[in-house]
Amino acid sequence: MRRDDGFTLAELLVACAIIAFVMAGLLVMLQSGQQSYLVGSNQVEAQQNVRVALERMIREIRGAGYCPNCSGTPPFTAIASQSTTGFTIQNDWDGSATISTSGTVTDYAGTTHGEQVIYAVSGGALTRQEIGLDGSPVTLASGICVVFTNLGAASPAATLRVTSPTTGRTRDVVVSASGQVRVQ
Repeated sequence: MRRDDGFTLAELLVACAIIAFVMAGLLVMLQSGQQSYLVGSNQVEAQQNVRVALERMIREIRGAGYCPNCSGTPPFTAIASQSTTGFTIQNDWDGSATISTSGTVTDYAGTTHGEQVIYAVSGGALTRQEIGLDGSPVTLASGICVVFTNLGAASPAATLRVTSPTTGRTRDVVVSASGQVRVQ
């Protein structure tokens, strides 16, 4: 019997089936790797957004109560309307010794400011609104759970009760403030 060179149809079909099976496995691995990358990338982006928001909030809290013409303690409350969901930072940018609660003022450098900045948490979103400049609150970070606690100037330490919204477990955390605030 004479044998022709080449492959039979059955051999080609088996080879194609094996190649298709290997390619399907590679596709699943590629999709899994891409999904893992996207999850990690989104997590890093969310953490960076929260870092930037906290850095700005800390900078504004440290500068609260700015009054260029006041000698000693300013005649207004630096941080007002404090609650567990937000607070208002007040600065006297124009040096009038009063806080403008609507509209904007211009400081000595010619920069336009609102003299009140409101930080609030609602529905898992941290928002900032500079009265007079922002028509509505600007979302700084979302998907977060924050409770603001005023420890007061004379509080060396405080015990905060933290409850996980997903598991309902409660823990007591002792917080003592010293030195400068750092974002980690």
